[in-house]
This record gives sequence, structure tokens and C-alpha cells, in this order.
Amino acid sequence: MINSSGSSLFAATFCVCVLLMFQCFDAQASGYKQPSESIAEFVNVYDVPDALVSPKGRWMALLDNKDAAQFGAVQNQHLLGIDFIPASSMHADIPRYLGLTFKHIDTGAVIRPSAIPEGNILHPSWSANGRYLAFVLETEQAAHLWVYDIKQKKTRILSQFPLNGFTMNKPFEWLADSSGLIANFQVNKRFTTSPRQTQNSKQQPLVVSASANLNRVTGSEFGPVQQDEFKAFALGQLYKVPLQGRANAIGEPAYFSDFSASPDATNLLVAMIDIAQLPNMNNAALTRQKYSVWQIWGMRGVPLYEVYRPQETLNIADVLSKPFSQSIIKRVFQWRADKGATLVWAESSDGDDSESLYSISAPFKRAPRLYAETEGRVSHILWGDSQLAILAMREDADTLSYHAFSPLTPDRKRVKLSLFNDLPHDSTRELIFTKNDMGVDVLKVAGGRYLFLKGSNRENGGDIPYLSRFDTRGNLFTSIWQSSAPYFEQVVDVISDDGMRFVTQKQSKNNPANYFSRNLTFDTVEQLTKNSHPYPSMQNISKEQMSFNVGGRVIEGDFYLPNSFNPSNGRIPVLVWLNAQQPQSDRKMKSPFLFTEFNAFDGAAFVHDGYAVLNINNLDLLSQQVHGEALTAHLRDSAQTIVSTLVAQGIADKDKIAIGGHGLAATNVVKLLAETDLFVTGIARSGTYNLTLTPFFFGEREHSLWSSQSQYVDNSVVFQANEVTASLLLIHGYQDREKGSYPVQSERLFSAMNDLGKSVRLVVLPQSGHLYSEQDEVLHMLYEQSQWLKLHFEPLPEVEVSDSIPQLLRFELPAPQKTVTYPSPWG
Repeated sequence: MINSSGSSLFAATFCVCVLLMFQCFDAQASGYKQPSESIAEFVNVYDVPDALVSPKGRWMALLDNKDAAQFGAVQNQHLLGIDFIPASSMHADIPRYLGLTFKHIDTGAVIRPSAIPEGNILHPSWSANGRYLAFVLETEQAAHLWVYDIKQKKTRILSQFPLNGFTMNKPFEWLADSSGLIANFQVNKRFTTSPRQTQNSKQQPLVVSASANLNRVTGSEFGPVQQDEFKAFALGQLYKVPLQGRANAIGEPAYFSDFSASPDATNLLVAMIDIAQLPNMNNAALTRQKYSVWQIWGMRGVPLYEVYRPQETLNIADVLSKPFSQSIIKRVFQWRADKGATLVWAESSDGDDSESLYSISAPFKRAPRLYAETEGRVSHILWGDSQLAILAMREDADTLSYHAFSPLTPDRKRVKLSLFNDLPHDSTRELIFTKNDMGVDVLKVAGGRYLFLKGSNRENGGDIPYLSRFDTRGNLFTSIWQSSAPYFEQVVDVISDDGMRFVTQKQSKNNPANYFSRNLTFDTVEQLTKNSHPYPSMQNISKEQMSFNVGGRVIEGDFYLPNSFNPSNGRIPVLVWLNAQQPQSDRKMKSPFLFTEFNAFDGAAFVHDGYAVLNINNLDLLSQQVHGEALTAHLRDSAQTIVSTLVAQGIADKDKIAIGGHGLAATNVVKLLAETDLFVTGIARSGTYNLTLTPFFFGEREHSLWSSQSQYVDNSVVFQANEVTASLLLIHGYQDREKGSYPVQSERLFSAMNDLGKSVRLVVLPQSGHLYSEQDEVLHMLYEQSQWLKLHFEPLPEVEVSDSIPQLLRFELPAPQKTVTYPSPWG
């Protein structure tokens, strides 16, 4: 802690010196600059609003996505596996939206609410009657519950109490009758200082201290300090928040981990963490609710029935009083969707392989009754209508089986379904849901037997979205509709009961995604939104997929050529940009008909400066698994193969090839500049160059700097700065707090190369973190990169414009024959 704090202090001083140096020696460095108009287009984020169709199928809420890069400066916190934002107590991985618009599906009318304060919109949820949209408004201080009345066109806050979303993903839910909501509010209000608070102009001493951690926490231990912090965040108070009238507290504050209202809005199922068991808890125990007590409450908070108290929460006297009793495990607590207030759960004895389903109904004074017997472990129940529900059983850790049954006679004629059994690799399938007459989320069922599914099939490497109907009695799929070339169109929601009318999102390679309404009965299609092309100047730019075989491994990239390129006019400069490798677990849609997305953070923008650009997508990055000579050899061989291919194809001028990257890809850039002479210059943004400044990069204890010093030194490219012969542009966000990439990384490398007499430039963006979010700084980043490349690439090959015939096509016309006059025989 002392080292990192000291680094921050040094960084502040060094950054000021660097900025002053630039002002003295480069008059053009002061103030933000902008690149050309065509390059500036790349700050436009291709962002298709998410669509949330109302239960009645009349309105569609369009939600503007918040760019992830815009909250790179937000400080998350982690407790027991919960990744959350302390100021608002909301989970950090929840989708966040910047704006909200309503679109009427039939008439095309648009409503743009104007009274929503600035903040992030989370958890937008329609009421069952389709009139209200509730949502969480998250600000820098707290998160509050708001609602929009689409009939009166009014937005209002429902409570001044801040919400508590710490122990649950969503801190509120609608009552099924649309009369109000149940919400979990904070008890311990926490105030945080705004990150943009103006500093006191008065000079004050800067004090940095570090203390030994008296409560050392191992990988699995949850220490006393963390326990106290967990309790401070977890304590909540449930309220019933009616749309008309004042909010009423439900019971006393508790450490709630879950709650749900009965379909008739008269009772609550609540789960409360037994805080006495907190020292024994770990991430898995919290996720599985191993120490949660489940009770049914009335709407005033009076406990009516205790459904389950885990054996671990019983005191020693209770355990000893029944020494020979077999412990009972209860799980999967759900309200029946076709009843007013009937709770169903799975129950088994410890060690049993099979479970039984039990139920209890209001007023919860009779003993629970056996609902159904099952073979194996229950995962969950998907309720449909009075004739059809689906029981999902756990076959193994990764496999579920699905069984159709009648909620009225659950033990009779249970049919095993092939809903997902035949799902091909890389294909998707998803059930369609709706709300029933009681206002509860249920499966969309037609005729008591048909279900609706949307998904995509992967064929020839591309995804084809579809909508189908499934007969639960015949175990048979029937296709309703599928996307067709040259478009990529996927179902958003089904509106009609027969599945013939639905909303889709449609796009093509050159047209951004928009929403459409399809009616197969009348074979009509209506466009609901008209999103314009965010990058007009890229519409005619050539893009191709390129692949390179490097030692049996395929390296892939996107290749862009400027419109002016003509092989007969000579070779052109090339920018090779290394992108951070995407996690293998992330499944992305693939199709030749997907709209081509661009961003300001790779190299594509500089095709407008007349260069060819190759965005490499899957080059290895420095990690605990890949490092040292293995990584060096992979990078060196890959770079050699890529450059040789571009030169052999007659595209690249071998003396004008640059390389760039961001983050750990920037580390690769410097490594390649030191290991090869293939590149005339490099651009490295927010990289990690000296691993001795991040002593736990390769892990804890045995992999720390103090136990593996040679590993940290050998993988630090700053120690190869003397081997770099090409020039280098360094860019870094001054607010970068990403592990291993504090701004001191670029400052140290700049200092080293400067002292070695190398050609290097450092640009510090004062307001940006690891991911640059401020538009003026992103534009300045593009400007700096554009100017740096022009310095090394110009003059470009001139395109000869001439009306004369090329020499190769010249040829001599035959000489005109002389006319010979012969005397006439007749004189």
C-alpha cells in the first residue's frame, strides 16, 4: 500500500512536469484538438436501444444503453462474491440505461419523458396492466424507485428512501394486481463524496499512510471487518409502496436475501440471512441461500408460517433434543401462478436422491400437503395455464430435463419433453413468457398444449434466428418464421396469443438495427424505429476477414482498405492494431448480415487517412498462463507472418507499417518493437510495462514479486527499452486505477526511453480512467494518433490522374500507304 500510494504521489508530480514540458517545447500541445470529421465520427457509439414490450403488446419501452467505458471510473466493491457499487448498493453487473422513450406499436406514437433526473436507469419493469413502467434511478449518492404513468404521461418518485439492492439482484417487484410494489430500502444510509468534487484551493499537507492488516483474510475466510461491513450493507426494510397513498413498512428490518409477493397480493414469501452464521459463510453459501430462513408474512409483516429453517441455524439445545432426527432439506420455494396464495417447494431428507413437492395455502394454518412425487432433484417449476406447467429436473451439474404436467393433477401423465435435448452446438433456444389473468409471469401457452420458443440455429458458421411452436403432447417443433438473407432479424417478443404477430429487431451489413412489427396472418411488416447510420463515411469502405496460420494456430482479423487503393499506384502504409482477446465463454452472434460496428479505440478510423488497417482480434496477452519466452515467440512469429503476408500481397509498404494496442495489448506493442524491426513506429495506450510496480500481477503469495522476482523482471518490457529502435507514442488516462496499469507505467517507460535518447511522446488525459470516457479526450486521442501516423507515413503514394495512355498500352498505328497512280490503258 505504501508503494502504490507513493507511486500515485509521484505520478501527480511527474504528470505536472510532463505537461509543463509539453507546453514549453510544443506550442501545439495545449488544449484539446480534434481529428478530421470522418475520423471524429468514430466517437459515435453504435448503440441500439433495448426494447421492452408491455404485457398488452401496445407499447414498447426503448432503453438507451449506457456505454461501459463511461463508468470506468466507478469504484466497485466486492463482498462474499457480490460485486456492487457502495454509493447506490446496486450490483455492478446490472444493465444500465441513459434514456427512456416509449413507442406505440400500432400507431407509431412516440412519448419522450422529460421529467426524469440525470442518472442511470436500472431494472425497468412493466406493471401487469401495461400502464406503468417502474425503474430504479441510480445517482452518485443513492438509488430510488420511480414510476412512469403512460396514460397521464407523468414521471414521479415513489419514495424518498434509498433502495437496498446489495443482497438481491432486483430490490423491488410489482404486485400482480398493478396496485403498487414491494421494495427493499436501506436502513444504514451511506454518504459518499462525489468523484467530481472541487478540491479546496487552499494548500494542505498530503498525508499517505498504510497499516498492517490486523484481520488477515485468506482466500476462503470471511473476517470480522468484512462481516461488519456486510451487515451494514445488507440490513434492509421492506415496504409496500402503493401507487396511490403512502408507503407502509412491512415488519421489522432484517437481512433480506429474497422476497416475492403472492399472486393475490395478500402475502409475502421472505428469505432472511441468519446473521449469526456469517463467520461460516462463503460465496457459494450465499448464492445457494444455505443460511437463509424462509417465512410467509402478511402484508403488515406478521409471520404466518415458517417454511424452512436450515439445520445449521438451530441452536445446540434444539439439535440435542432430537439427536436421531434426520435433517430435512427444503428448496425451490415458488408461489403457484394459478392460485391466489399457494406456496410450493421441494423437500427431501439429507442424503436422499429423490424429492417430493409440498404445498401450503392461505391462511397457512393447516399442515403442508404432498403435491407430487419426483425422481431426482428439482431445479424449478415453469408455470403456464391451468392445464400445463413444466417441471425442470436436475440430471447433473450441467443438464436439466423438462417434464410437462397439469397443475391440477401433477402426478398424472407427466410427459418428458425434448425442449432442449436436441439443441445443436452453438445454437440457442428460449421459451416465450407472458402474464396471465392474475398478472403473474407465466409461459405463453396456446390451446393448453403449445409453447412458443425463439432462438437461433448456427448453419455454415452463421446464426439464423427463428420463431417456433412446440407441441408438448407430441414433442414436436413446428417452424413459424425464420430470418432470411440479406438480413439478420431476431424475435424480441410475441404479441398475439397464436404467435403470428411479434416484434423483431432487424439489421443488415450496411443498415443499423431497427425494430419492426410482423403480422404473419396478413403478411405485413411495419417499421417501428428509424435509427440512422452512425458512421456515414464508412459505408463504402472495403472490409474483409483475414486469417493467418501461425504454428498451427489461426490468427484472425478485420482488414480495411481505403477507397483510393489501387495496386497499380503502389503500396500503402498499414496500421496493425492489436485488440484485447475476448473471453472464450462469451458467445456472440455470427452472421454475414450483421451491421458492421466500429469504435474509436481500435485502428479502423485511420483508413480515412489513406492507410490500410488490420484489427487483430485473438493474439495472446500477458497472463499467468501465457508469459515469458512462449509469449515472446508467439508474438514474434505472428508479427512476422502478418507483415510478410501483407507485403507479399502487394498491399503494405514494408517501411511504413505501424502497430498499436490498448491495455495488455499495448504491452505486446512495446514487446514487438523491442523484439523485431518490422514496424516503423508504435502506439501504446494504458499499458503495463513494469511488472515490479504491480507485485501481485501473477497471483498471490507464491506468485508474487517477492517470491518470483525473475518472472516479473523478465516480463517487464521497460527492461527492453534500450532495444527499441522505432519511435513510440504513449497515451494514458491519469485516473486509471486498473490493476497493473496506473499512469506511472507510461511515465516510467517514457522516462526510460527519453533518457536513452529514443523518439517517444507521452500524452496524459487528465479526466480519463483505463477506458477513456470523456468525448473531448477521446477526440484528442484520435487526433494525437492521426498526427503521429502522418509523421511516419507521409508522403503517401500519389494517385496519378492523367488522360494520357499508359506506356504499356501504347502502340504505333501502321503508316498510311502511298497511293500509286497507274496510267490508263485508254490513254
